[in-house]
Amino acid sequence: MHGLMSYRRFGRARSLRSDRTLVRARSLRSDRAEWAFGRYVATELWLELGRYVATKLSTRLVAA
Repeated sequence: MHGLMSYRRFGRARSLRSDRTLVRARSLRSDRAEWAFGRYVATELWLELGRYVATKLSTRLVAA
């Protein structure tokens, strides 16, 4: 009976550890996803700003 109890405790401890690992992995994945999404948005924004600036510069050069 004692062996069964310790096995249950060990199984529960292992289960808690794996749950924590899964939560941490999920958290890291979502952080990475946010970062990737943020980087994509920032890149798109810079591209749009770059196009705007380039257009403004080229119209000034043509007008001058």
